Amino acid sequence: MNDAFTVGVIVACAAAAVVVFFLYNVYRGVHDSLANAVIGTVYNFRYFQPVTGTYERYLAKVVSIRHLDHWELGRLDFTSDYRRSDKNFKRTPTLVTCQMSDGEHRQFYAERSDMCKRTPVGNLLYNMGVAYLF
Repeated sequence: MNDAFTVGVIVACAAAAVVVFFLYNVYRGVHDSLANAVIGTVYNFRYFQPVTGTYERYLAKVVSIRHLDHWELGRLDFTSDYRRSDKNFKRTPTLVTCQMSDGEHRQFYAERSDMCKRTPVGNLLYNMGVAYLF
């Protein structure tokens, strides 16, 4: 009975260590920036939503990066209906297109993201389709 308890404690500690290591690698990867993102890499980042004033966390694969100059930003402000009536809304020069784990594409202004990390197990989570959990 005493040996079974010892083995159970060791197995429980090992399982807890694996879970802690996994979560640590999801949230504590290599610090990076979406402005310097590499296409095809999975990033874990927090994005500021200017409409609600809150942050949302994403785990997504970078599909493309577009660096906008002054003229392109002005053209977007003129032609786009997105937040047209909001005078406080400012576009930033780096527009990053990411693919979510469900296949949806979303665009993010890189300068509005923070706590951006390349995680060692991010690609694994993304490919398994469980990236939405983080």
